[in-house]
Amino acid sequence: MNLREALKEKGVTILFLSERLGLSRPTLFKYLDTPEEFKIKHFKKIVKYLDITEREALINYFIKS
Repeated sequence: MNLREALKEKGVTILFLSERLGLSRPTLFKYLDTPEEFKIKHFKKIVKYLDITEREALINYFIKS
């Protein structure tokens, strides 16, 4: 499961997330394709919306293997 799928599963829409992160939708889509590009402040908010720990988020969605 990738980050986009995880957000969808939690009911977090692109519009909601872009508004909360202060990013345009095209920029958010770019970041969702390459999650390691997110700034720390965005990462922390996304973790909150996913309701998981930062460690889980890093391992599962933000570090490419």
